[in-house]
Amino acid sequence: MECDLKTATSRYARQIVLSEVGAQGQQRLKNSKVLVVGAGGLGCPVLKYLAGAGVGTIGIVDNDIVDVSNLHRQIIYTMDDVGDLKVLAAKRHLNKLNPDIVVHTLATTLDPDNVLQLLADYDIIVDATDNFEAKYLISDACIECEKTMVYASISQFEGQVSVFNYYNRHTQERGPCFRDLFETPPPPHLTQSCSEAGVLGVIPGLLGCFQANEVLKLILHAGEPLSGKLLCIDCLDNNFHLLNVNKKNRHQAPTKTLGALTTPAFRDDYLLPPRILHDWIASKASFQLVDVRDISEQQQGSLGGKLIPLKDIIKRQDELDATRRIVFYCKSGVRSKAALLTVRGVNPDAELYSLEGGIEEYLKIYPDERYPFVS
Repeated sequence: MECDLKTATSRYARQIVLSEVGAQGQQRLKNSKVLVVGAGGLGCPVLKYLAGAGVGTIGIVDNDIVDVSNLHRQIIYTMDDVGDLKVLAAKRHLNKLNPDIVVHTLATTLDPDNVLQLLADYDIIVDATDNFEAKYLISDACIECEKTMVYASISQFEGQVSVFNYYNRHTQERGPCFRDLFETPPPPHLTQSCSEAGVLGVIPGLLGCFQANEVLKLILHAGEPLSGKLLCIDCLDNNFHLLNVNKKNRHQAPTKTLGALTTPAFRDDYLLPPRILHDWIASKASFQLVDVRDISEQQQGSLGGKLIPLKDIIKRQDELDATRRIVFYCKSGVRSKAALLTVRGVNPDAELYSLEGGIEEYLKIYPDERYPFVS
């Protein structure tokens, strides 16, 4: 169906005037079908802006109900929606915002049995979920269905966004997938939910807007998508990092293993005894020492090296020198193990170690040593 010129001129006038959009682009938006999985903090701004832009068909997958605790960040809901299914409340809002679009609601949870069927009718899949199980499942299904996945995740004041499995019309190849970023799930220390870690309401709003922007760029064939790139945003310090995500050679998993998770195991040979570290320092061996504690802890006492707090280990991975051995340390060894497993998921070929017993154990054996080594 052709886009009604009169309606388009009045409703979409401010974007049609853009050379990247125009009447042809507006028709592309009308003809497009986008599935948004998750109608929470990320999904709400995505849905609002896609509907506002005139995306013709929008699907919403969510099995949750609106709760008062959602309202500080999930901007399309009001007190009147509390207790209703999110998909139904979201549909009401989108229909009021733009009655010319079609909104399909799916009050269900994705699982390996239904995911391929639910994704089949859509062009682009937006991952607005809040757990890694769903993200792996969506990514695997997008590979199986040859769909593009627009990804985001948030925690406290920080967020990440990327585009996975993007088909480049020029190279006729697909870009990296989610498993190229996280081959295995990060340790639990890095995967707290919003209720556990907390989140400022504007953060999912900002990341959701970035996701919506990527979706619109993909539909309009405008600009460069975040394929092969991970945009990391720290809104507390206003820091933006754009990291590369490299595609790894792997055989596609059979359908029955969609979303299968393998938690990385920590092996004993990853542990570095304090005496070995002491010998490496004394002999000036080539290695990188990385403190994964917080800056306040470092100021109270340190073994030196580069400070990269555990929460920043992914977005600052470019500061790790994988050409050398890397030794992570913390207070007791717990966070350094988490850092090692996280980095190993991104760079499985790096030679990584966690200081056994942490700085506490090291200073029991060598109590007079402070700042003995700076990487």
